Amino acid sequence: MPFDGGVIAAVATAWGEAAIAIIRLSGEGSAALADNFFRGARPLSLETPRRMILGNISDGADVVDQVLAVRFERGSSYTGEESVEVHCHGGMGAARRCLGLFMKGGARPALPGEFTKRAFLSGRIDLAQAEAVLGVIRARSDAELASSSRALQGELSACVRKLSGRLTSLLAEIEARIDFPDDVDGAEYAGFKTVAYETKEKTLALLERCRVGMTLRNGVRVAIVGRPNAGKSSLLNAMLESDRAIVTNIPGTTRDTLDAVLIHRGLAVTLVDTAGLRESTPASGAGVIESIGVERSLNAIKGADLCLLVVDVSSPLTGEDFAASEAALEKPAILAANKSDLRSVLADDELEALGNFTARLGVSAITGAGVNDLKNAVFEAVLGLASPSDGMMATGRMVNALEEAAKLMDDAARILGTSRCMDVAGSLLLEAAEFLSSLLGTDASEALLDEIFSAFCIGK
Repeated sequence: MPFDGGVIAAVATAWGEAAIAIIRLSGEGSAALADNFFRGARPLSLETPRRMILGNISDGADVVDQVLAVRFERGSSYTGEESVEVHCHGGMGAARRCLGLFMKGGARPALPGEFTKRAFLSGRIDLAQAEAVLGVIRARSDAELASSSRALQGELSACVRKLSGRLTSLLAEIEARIDFPDDVDGAEYAGFKTVAYETKEKTLALLERCRVGMTLRNGVRVAIVGRPNAGKSSLLNAMLESDRAIVTNIPGTTRDTLDAVLIHRGLAVTLVDTAGLRESTPASGAGVIESIGVERSLNAIKGADLCLLVVDVSSPLTGEDFAASEAALEKPAILAANKSDLRSVLADDELEALGNFTARLGVSAITGAGVNDLKNAVFEAVLGLASPSDGMMATGRMVNALEEAAKLMDDAARILGTSRCMDVAGSLLLEAAEFLSSLLGTDASEALLDEIFSAFCIGK
């Protein structure tokens, strides 16, 4: 696929005070451009590729910074193009000055994700691997990092190519017989159906791994809801093992939402503490604030993937508990029967009357009893019995492509087993193969590439 050539340059490390900043150049002529400013024992373009060289970056007679520089030949760099990396001292001054000189020498500023885009366009990586790069950069847990690393190393791509190969072979056999359907016996139809069905099952297995990977990538947002003074903030602190939220025995202490991230079993869980759900009295100043807090709590529920309803088992249920339950059950929800360290006044049937929850657990935010079980319940509500170690980094685009491919394969298998219309089945399988190819970026449109790589940071 053609792309704008020339040398691009950007700082590949985060801006700010640090030991080292790395400036990356890529494109034909990168080393020659660097030679205009790099002063070593000899020009960088004459040095051995992939070998660090000590020298200075100079602006005429003025030394800007002492640096280490390395050049990469075409085919052996991150982008697959001729490239140069300059390792200068960290901080705004040195990096900005060095980058400015390279721009003055003819490089243009790299666009977000342009280095990785060039790696894709040069054929060094496919689109699934390119998207995995962003997953590695943004990983918040070891499980998420491992999921992205597997895709970056090509495991996802290998699975997709294997599926595509099965479809290609099946399509070739169908095409060879499509003009002579009378010569195809029942056993051959059954064989075609079996291959289509088995390929669909393998696609679904990969889809499940990708769904796990996408969940690891996106994390889960959990709204902690309940009536005032049910112990929501205390439970947030207990789950975080940190005094993140202010806790008092005064109902209505929490007036706004508060977000905090918990990593449990490799899953990033954003816990959202909310104001207690109850009828407020807007006539007073405090009532107006409380009313706004309740509204924000309801918005937090709308934006959550899962709700955690907190009920105080040491006091009778009220209408506020049932109102909070109704709001929480707009999403999959878990019931946390809090204050289990106190004498419970609630029977099981009273808790059951609150609604149908994914799980119901007794917990104590004060003693910590049941809190780890609650974390596990959140994990299992999102990922079920799946293991993060099976996850494969994926985006919504990838999951959708696999879903569509599996559906088309299933339709083709059904047709081959009933009406035996090989031309229709062949068309469905061809479309399924195209969805699989889209995972790797085959014939990807410029608009799609722009959308994907615009999410990257500059310098990557």
